[in-house]
Amino acid sequence: MTPPSIPPGTLRLIRGTPNPHSDPALQLYLVVGDATRGPVSAIAPAPEVDFPESPRTRTHDFHLKIVHINDLHGHITQFTPYGEQPVFSRMVWRIRELRRELAGSPHAGMLVMSAGDDLIGAVFDELLGEEPSRYRVHAGYRVYSAAGFDMAGLGNHDLDMGPAMVAHAIRTDARFPILSANLVQCPLLQGCIYPAAIFVIHGIRIGVIGLITPAQVRLLPHQTRFHIADPQATLHNLLPALHPWTDVRIVLSHLGYSTASTSATVQGVGDVELAQSLSPGAVHLIVGGHTHHVLNEQGLSTANIVHGIPIVQAGTLGRFLGEVDLLVRPQGAAVTNARLTPTAALPVDETFETRHIRPLVELAHNLFARPLGQVADEPDLSTFAVRNTFAAGESAMANFIADGLVERCRAAGFPVDLAMVDRSTVRCGLPVGGTLTFGDWFNVMPFADTVRLMHITGAQLKALLQDNALRTDRPDEPHTERGFLHFNRRIRYRILLGRGRAQAQALDITVEGRPIDACLNRTFTVACSSFIRQPAQEWESHARRHLGLDLLDIRRLPYEDTGLFLRRALVAYIQDHGGVTPEAGARRDGRVVFVEETEAVRSKEMKSEE
Repeated sequence: MTPPSIPPGTLRLIRGTPNPHSDPALQLYLVVGDATRGPVSAIAPAPEVDFPESPRTRTHDFHLKIVHINDLHGHITQFTPYGEQPVFSRMVWRIRELRRELAGSPHAGMLVMSAGDDLIGAVFDELLGEEPSRYRVHAGYRVYSAAGFDMAGLGNHDLDMGPAMVAHAIRTDARFPILSANLVQCPLLQGCIYPAAIFVIHGIRIGVIGLITPAQVRLLPHQTRFHIADPQATLHNLLPALHPWTDVRIVLSHLGYSTASTSATVQGVGDVELAQSLSPGAVHLIVGGHTHHVLNEQGLSTANIVHGIPIVQAGTLGRFLGEVDLLVRPQGAAVTNARLTPTAALPVDETFETRHIRPLVELAHNLFARPLGQVADEPDLSTFAVRNTFAAGESAMANFIADGLVERCRAAGFPVDLAMVDRSTVRCGLPVGGTLTFGDWFNVMPFADTVRLMHITGAQLKALLQDNALRTDRPDEPHTERGFLHFNRRIRYRILLGRGRAQAQALDITVEGRPIDACLNRTFTVACSSFIRQPAQEWESHARRHLGLDLLDIRRLPYEDTGLFLRRALVAYIQDHGGVTPEAGARRDGRVVFVEETEAVRSKEMKSEE
C-alpha cells in the first residue's frame, strides 16, 4: 500500500534490483501503489531515489530490442513419445546471441519479457507442491531468472494455485519484477507485484505497465481475496503520470487480442480495444498474451497496428520467440520491425540445458513414472478414440471420469447428484491394456481445472440434454469441438440424430430411473470442470450466427467452486480402484444411445406393422 505520507492520487517510485543475469548497464525503478482508484496525479520518487533525467541533447539514435514470449504454461521442455524435446534452451540460445550482438554499444539495449501464464499445463506444475510448506520450485520463474529475463506479467492461470503459492514462487524463484497494475487488494501479493516498472538503459527510460484479464480467474473458497479492476480504466489512470518519466512506454498485457477472439474468453477489453482507447503516441507497443495468437509471423502486419500502436503476441507453449525493434530518436520512438522465430529452428544452448533444465526434467521424470494402476483393454480409452469419436457416441473414458467425479465429490463431503464431462477435460488417451503412470494421467488432464458444482432444475436439465443433442459429431460432418457432454450412470437417454443438426432430439430421458418429466421441479447438483465448454465458444458463435441454433449457455447457470482439483480427484479415484477399470466405470453401459434417422424410421415402421 502507498505510505500515508504520500498525497492521495500519488504513487511512489522506488529503486529495484535488476536481474543479475541481464544487462549489467540496466537500472530498474518500480512504481508502488494503487492505480485503480482514480487518475494518478503524480509519481513521487522515494527520498533515496536519484532518477535520471532524459538527456537534453541526444545526437544518436537508440536501438531498443524487445524479446517476448507468452503463455508458455510451463513447457520449458516438451515431453513426447520420442523423448524430451528442448524448448526453452533454444530460446536462451537466441537471447544470448542477441545480448552478445548488442553488448558494449552505448546506443543499443534489450529487454526480455513474458506476458504471463508461465504456469499450468506441464508436469513441472507438480513441483510447486500443494501449499507453500511443500514448495519445491516454480520451473518457469527459475529458468527465466537464469536466462536473464527482465520482467513478467501476471496471467490468469498464474493464479490457479492461489495467491499464496504465486507469492511464494515470486519470492523464491523470480529475480525480476512481476507487473500487474489492475490486480489489487491482496495482502499476500504486497511487495511481489507492481503496477509498472521503469528500466533505464544508457539513459533511455522505458516504462512498462502490466495488465491482467479478469476473465477465467479462479478464486477458490479457502484462498485470500483479491480484486481485478477494469484494465482500461487502470491504464488511463496511470499513463499520464508515467509519461514524463519515460521515453518509451510499453503495455505488458494478458488481456487477449480482442473481444472478438474465441480461443480464450476476453472480458471487457482486449489489446485491440485497449489500443483504440488510446491516442497515438501514448503507448509505443503492446506485448500481449492469453489468446495464444500467432501475430506478425512474417513481419509486422498492418492489421495489428491500431491507432498507431503495434500489438504483438507469440502463440503458446514456446512455439515461437518474438522480437521487436524500436528506434528511439530525439523526436520520438517507433517500432521498426517485429517478427516471430519458430523455436524449433533454433539451436539448443547445451550449457543452459545441462545446468538449468536437466535437473528439473529429472525431478519431473520421478513424478511421471509413479504407477497408479492398470488400464482396461478397452478401445474407447485410446488416444485415437478420444480425439476422433469422443462426441460421436457413448465413451468408456467419459463414463469413467463422470462416475469417478461423483464418487470423489461425495467423499469430500459435497452432496453431488450428477456429473458431466466434455472434451475439454480429456486431452489424450491412455496405454490401453497397460500399466498407468501418473505421467499418463497428467497428459490426459494437464491443466489445474477445479471441480465446479452447478445447480440445475429438472427443467433446465431437460433443456441441457436437448441442447447436447445439437452438439454431436455427426457421421457426415467434419468433427470440431462443440462442447458435447457425457454424464454419469444416473442419466440415460437416446439421441435421435435426425436429418440434420437442427433436427436432433434427446428422447426417453430418465434420471435415477425416473422419467425426466417427473423431476422437472427438482434441483440437481451437478459436478463438472471449471473449464467446461470453454473451447466450444468458437463453434457456438458460428452455430448461432450461421446455423440459427438456439443454444444453451451453460456458463450462465449458477455454480460454486469446490476447491477440489479435478486431476487430483481422479488420481485418487484411480488409486482407490486399482486403475482405469470396467468395475470403476471404464465401459459402455448404454447410458446414451445414438440413433440415426434411417434406423429410427425402420424402428417406427416395424412397430406400426406389429
